[in-house]
Amino acid sequence: MSIKVSDALLKLKVPVPGAGYLKDISPIPSRSQGHNCVVAPISTVLFVPKDQHPVFPLWTQGLVWESNISKDKHWTDYPTPGTIVVMQQPPEQSVALLGDIVATRLKYRGLLGAVIDGRARDVVSCGELCKDGSFQVWSKALSSVGTSMEAKPWAVDVPITIGGVQVSPGDVLCADEGEGVICVIPNDRLQEVADLLPKLKKADDGVLADVQKGEDFLTALKNYPDHYSNK
Repeated sequence: MSIKVSDALLKLKVPVPGAGYLKDISPIPSRSQGHNCVVAPISTVLFVPKDQHPVFPLWTQGLVWESNISKDKHWTDYPTPGTIVVMQQPPEQSVALLGDIVATRLKYRGLLGAVIDGRARDVVSCGELCKDGSFQVWSKALSSVGTSMEAKPWAVDVPITIGGVQVSPGDVLCADEGEGVICVIPNDRLQEVADLLPKLKKADDGVLADVQKGEDFLTALKNYPDHYSNK
C-alpha cells in the first residue's frame, strides 16, 4: 500500500492526536528477506520505576493505582497471542525492557512483535529471531543494562501514552520494518479508517502515475481531489 495510514488519519480529519504516529521508534535490523509490514491488535505493558510507587510520578497520574500482574507470573505470560505488545518505559531511564530472552518468550507464545517506548538490547540475537518475518522488534533506543536495575512491570492491558498518543489494548498498530512504527488506530475508529483507505490509495496511485508521466505536482493533485494532501 503506497499511502500511509497516518496520513489518512491526519488529512481526512479523523481526530486522532498526531495522526496516531509513534515518533522516534525504529525497527531493530533483522536481515529478513523482503519487506515486512504488520497490522495487528495491541496488548500493552506499563513499566514503572523500580523503587517508586507509580502514583507519585506525574507521568503515571490517572493510570493504574495497583499492579495487575500476579507475583507468581512474569509479564510475558499475559499479552494475547496474535497481538503486538507495546511497552511504556519511564522517561530518562538507561535500562532495556527487552532482550533476546524476553523476545524469544513472546515469539514462542505467538506474539507478532514488540514496540518499546524505551530501550532494547541484544540487537544481533533479536535480529536473528526476526529473520523469518513472524516476529519484529521496534524500540526508541538501545542499552546493555537489564530491566531490573531501574524498572519493573506494573500493569498489563491498560491505557498508556507514547509521545502524546494514547494507546489502548485492542487498538490496531500498523508497523513497517523499513520505516518504523507508522501509527496506532483507535479501535473505535478502525472501520472509519478502513472505509477511507481504498479511496485514498486510488488517489495516491493516480497522483504518482501522473507525476511519473511528467505532470506537475499541483496539477496531479487537482486531477485527484480525494488525495490526502488536498484539504
